[in-house]
Amino acid sequence: MPDDLTVRKHAQELRDGWQVRALIATRRRPIGMIVLSMLAHTYDDAMPVLLRVAFPGFSSIAPPFPTTCGRIDKTGAVVADIVNRSGKIEKNVAIFQHTADMQGQFRRLADELKLPDDQRIEMFNVAQKWIVADRRIDPTMNPLDPEARRLVLH
Repeated sequence: MPDDLTVRKHAQELRDGWQVRALIATRRRPIGMIVLSMLAHTYDDAMPVLLRVAFPGFSSIAPPFPTTCGRIDKTGAVVADIVNRSGKIEKNVAIFQHTADMQGQFRRLADELKLPDDQRIEMFNVAQKWIVADRRIDPTMNPLDPEARRLVLH
């Protein structure tokens, strides 16, 4: 059984990691529920520990929160199903109006947290894995391009 000093040292290492710092920094902000969902998607088994380290006395999450990972819809918006404050599930709620909006918000979060390059890359990889479907006809298309309706054949 680990001694108290070992447990405190491990907890401090977790507090210093970008995951716990991001949870704390975004706690009462709209992006916070996305950070929580992203981390749960990637670090499922570690989430109870991360949440207890970030929020001592943590017992459970409260709505609103996503019940699905993110998907890019036909318009390019990032959507997810959300449990709203009253406990009802809302389908395909636009979380970000477009992928560039998501990138910008996470870039600003990484700047705010003063993350080094390796942690920025890890955070963006976790964000990218959280997007599980891209339903645009052509993900590289410019919607203003009159030829944008072409299909992509793989």
